[in-house]
Amino acid sequence: MKQRKKQPQQTRRTILKAAGVEFSRHGYAGSGLGAIVDRAELTKGALFHHFADKRAMAVAWIENLLAPEIEERWITPLESIGSLDALRAFCRARCMELAAEDAASALVSLTAETAAADSTLGEALDKIFEHWRGAFVALLERGKAEGWIHRSIQPSAEAAFLVSAFAGFSVTTRAHPGEGVRRTCAGALEGYLETLRAQ
Repeated sequence: MKQRKKQPQQTRRTILKAAGVEFSRHGYAGSGLGAIVDRAELTKGALFHHFADKRAMAVAWIENLLAPEIEERWITPLESIGSLDALRAFCRARCMELAAEDAASALVSLTAETAAADSTLGEALDKIFEHWRGAFVALLERGKAEGWIHRSIQPSAEAAFLVSAFAGFSVTTRAHPGEGVRRTCAGALEGYLETLRAQ
C-alpha cells in the first residue's frame, strides 16, 4: 500500500471512485471490500475510518459521484434545448455514447440488483431517477409553452417513458456493445420523439 499524507477528503473520494468502478463492473453483491481497497491502494482500516459498512459507502458513492455524473451528462444539457430537433440530436448522441461502465448503465444495473432488496439503496437510487424524470418534464412543459411540443402530450408520462427507454437501452448495450445496436435504439427513439412535434 502507498503511504499517504492524511487528507481525509481526498482519501474518501479515492475510496468512492474505487467503489464506483467495482459496483459498475461487478454489481453491489459482487463487489468485495478487499477489491475496493486494493483498487484504492488503501487499507480496510482506512475504508472503515470513513464508512461504517459497504451500504454506507454505496450510498455515499450514489449521492456524491453517481448523481452528479448523471446530472452533468443527462440533466443539465436539457436546460439549453430549445427545439425538437435539438432534443432528437441530444437523445441520439446519448444513445450512441452508451457504454457498459458509464453512469447510466451503473445506475440502472445497481437499481435492478438492489432497489427491491435494500430500501436504503433503493431510495438513494430513486432520487436520481425522480430528478431525471423531472428534468424531462420541465423540458417538455417548456416545449409546449414555446410551441415546439404538441400541446396534447402529457409531460409526466412522456418523461417516464424517455427515462425508461434510456434505462432499457443501457441494459441492451451492456449485453450487446456493438454500434449497430446503439444505432438501432437511437433511430427508434428519434422516431418516437417525432410524434411529440407540434403540428
